[in-house]
Amino acid sequence: MDRLRILLVAISGDNRGVYIQALKKFDLDFDVAESLHEISLKHNKVKYNGFLIDVSTLLRSSSADKSEANLLSDNFPVMRLSYKATEGIRCIPTGKFSGHGKTLEEFFSQSCQNFTARSLRGTKRANKVLNALLNRDINSSSSRMEKSVALNFSTEGCFLYSVSNWRKGETLWVAFMELSDKTPVKSEVLWSVPWGVKSQMPGIGLRFLSLSDEQADQIDELIQSKKV
Repeated sequence: MDRLRILLVAISGDNRGVYIQALKKFDLDFDVAESLHEISLKHNKVKYNGFLIDVSTLLRSSSADKSEANLLSDNFPVMRLSYKATEGIRCIPTGKFSGHGKTLEEFFSQSCQNFTARSLRGTKRANKVLNALLNRDINSSSSRMEKSVALNFSTEGCFLYSVSNWRKGETLWVAFMELSDKTPVKSEVLWSVPWGVKSQMPGIGLRFLSLSDEQADQIDELIQSKKV
């Protein structure tokens, strides 16, 4: 099992020092950001199992950065921290992935351990269309490729229109025509909707397994862009 990776968001000062010393007692990797704004600048592509946010740092943040904190709570295990010498570290779980534990140990073992690490940019999606070619066998001829379109995509996965029969856990390769690097991306089927289900588009939800950095960067640009 991969080691947990946590991001601590806390301005420089005594409180941050206390948090860092507490984190060093656990068998995990962690990074430190000075502010919420710094996350998008320096840690946007790093995959984390959870976030720790110092309350005083959050209160000093801009409205835009507070919105970023809400995005984190919607998509990751998040624990807000405060510290007083007389009380120690106080932990407040925030968001649907954060559980109900009141200690760092509970947060790491119950919430973060069961959460698949993901990047912040991987939480940002676009309801746009990418033309795609999909194939069950990377070594088969191009004539066996299925033409499709990708909808609601991110750097971690997408929804692909398809009327074929697919099984959860099945592997396939997808090439995106709008990307400069059209190398097929190995992907895993997470769920599927068969043709004929009332009021639902047939297709499959995918998780990318071999997206290159160049492909991820271009998908991120497409998400940020107003057009595809």
